[in-house]
Parts: sequence; C-alpha cells; structure tokens
Amino acid sequence: MGDCGIEMTTQISKTVIIPTRNEEEYIEDCINSLLEGSNVINSTEFIIVDGKSSDRTLDIVREKFQHLNLKILNNSNVFQASALNLGIENSSSNILEVGSDSQIIIRADAHSVYPENYLALCVEALQKNLEVGNAGSIQKAVGKNYFSKAIALVMNSTLGMGGVKYRKIGNEKLESDTAYLGCWWKADLLKLGGFNEDFQINEDYELNIRIRKFLNNNSITINPNLIVDYFVRTNFLGLLKQFFRYGLWKTKTLSIHPDSLKKRQLAPVLFVLFLVSLIIGNLILSYPYLEILNWIGAIVGLFWLIMIIDIWKDSPKIINVFLIPIVVLSMHISWGLGFLYGLLRWTRGGWNRS
Repeated sequence: MGDCGIEMTTQISKTVIIPTRNEEEYIEDCINSLLEGSNVINSTEFIIVDGKSSDRTLDIVREKFQHLNLKILNNSNVFQASALNLGIENSSSNILEVGSDSQIIIRADAHSVYPENYLALCVEALQKNLEVGNAGSIQKAVGKNYFSKAIALVMNSTLGMGGVKYRKIGNEKLESDTAYLGCWWKADLLKLGGFNEDFQINEDYELNIRIRKFLNNNSITINPNLIVDYFVRTNFLGLLKQFFRYGLWKTKTLSIHPDSLKKRQLAPVLFVLFLVSLIIGNLILSYPYLEILNWIGAIVGLFWLIMIIDIWKDSPKIINVFLIPIVVLSMHISWGLGFLYGLLRWTRGGWNRS
C-alpha cells in the first residue's frame, strides 16, 4: 500500500490526511506549519496520499519528515475523494465511537499554510461540542505573482465570490453549509461511508450535505481563529479550468442533492445566459426590443463596474485595474459555462454513468 516512517509508540488521537500531486513547491511549508503547536509529533499521525506525482514531492517528504508518525500511500485514482478515503481506511485507531478518546480525522491541503496550533484548535472544536459534525476553517487566498494576487483579491471579496461564509474573516464562530477543509470524528466518516468517489470536484461540499442530513451531530462550524493561507492558481488557463470544473461538478451535486442549490450560484449562470442573449439580440432584434436589451446590458455593466471597484479598493494598484476585470469575468463565465454544460450532460443521463 505504501511505506511508513518511525514506529508509533503512543496512542494516536488524530490523523492528518494530505492528498498530494506534484506539490514540491508547497509540501514542506505545508507540513512545517502543521507542526507548529504543542504535542503535535507524539499524538499525531500524518498520512500522505499521493496521486502519481512526477516531481520531488515524495522525496521531500521522505527527506524532511521521517521523524514523524508518517505513512505514504499511493492513490492510483488520483482524485481527492479516493485519496481521503484511503487515508481514513489506513488511519491507525480502531476506536469508533464519538467522544474524547476517539480518533479525529483532519484534512489538510498541500497548497496551504496553516496558523500556529491549527491541529489543536481543530481537535478542541470537536471535543468541546459533540453536536459539531465538521469543524472547518477560513480560507484566505494568497498569490505569488501579479495575476495570482489579483485572483486572491477576487476570491477574498464578498461581491466577487457571493459572500461564501468560509471566506469571511471575522471574530465569531459561524455555522455554515460548508467550510474549508475539515475535522471530523472518524466514527462519523465511517458511518457516512466516507467521501463520495463519484466526485472529482466538490466532494467536500457533498459530504457536508450528508453530515447535515444524516448525523445527529449535524452542525458545520467555522472557527475564526483558523485562517488558512491557500495559494491560488498562477496562470490564466489554470483559472479557467478550475472554475469550469467547479460549475460542472456543481450539477453532479444537484443530481444527487437537488435542494443544495444556493441563490448566489445562479448569478454566473444567468450572466452567461444574458451575454449570449445580448449577442444574439444584437444580431436579430429590432427597435424597441434591442433598445430595451441594451439598457439592461448597461445596468448589468454598471453592477459589474461597482463590484470591480469594490474589489480594487483593497489593493489600489494600477495593474489591478486591468487584471481584476479579467479575473472576475473569467471566474464567472467559466463557472457559468461549466454549470450549463453539466446541466446538458445531466439531462442526457451522463451523470448517472459516473
């Protein structure tokens, strides 16, 4: 299945699962940040589940972190859901009840850096309130170059991303429909059957739906002290692919959980449909219908201008005047197109074969 680090000599109370694929640029900082806190090494098992990396990801893990309670597993299916299920299956503890002595599973993203005592705070959130089914964190997007910093600005903004709770930095714990990453009782994950491996994307949200529906401890909380830096895509093509897939796999979620659609998620879909109608309308409509359509277009354009200015004021650099509109339009159009393509696939029965 894989290879292990040192033999464990203490009772493992928590397991950190890190899916990886070509993460040589990020993996060392990721694990080092998770180690910043009290009693991490002795009480924590780390499981790296690798999806066919072709770079030095695993070499770095073996060279730098052999002092940890470490397992490295191979994920031949590549996708996150199968990686997480492999990690859960191979975690060491066999205590399968919810309670203070039971094992806790913590998901970590290799593309992220974590605040001090992250693991301890995750555990505390579950142990203090047994009604919590998932204790998650806040995602703070960060970039490394001009383009990715513009992406981060949009992702961190309320208007740009529709006010998603796990992107809001605040002072109070929140209950939410989903959260960034997560921390669960192993017993709960096994009760639910783990992550749904039919999902290449959106497996975390789909799991959170089942937590809210089927577990007695069904709340999902976001801890304001758990602000995780997430490194976003660094190029335009990667951004387009990412958000197209987000939209596409949202329809897969709807095919199983039709009540999971949020009003905010309709905005990019309606925007794409409006752009198409605007183009077609200008080709085939005559006055006064064309005039009405163009006035609607002007109103929509004004809203977009207000949104872009609101995002730009958080980093008022000249280059962002050009980059933010590109990023905003790319995200919303890609997500909307992905969603519409997913609907077409769904109506043709494509999702039923996944």
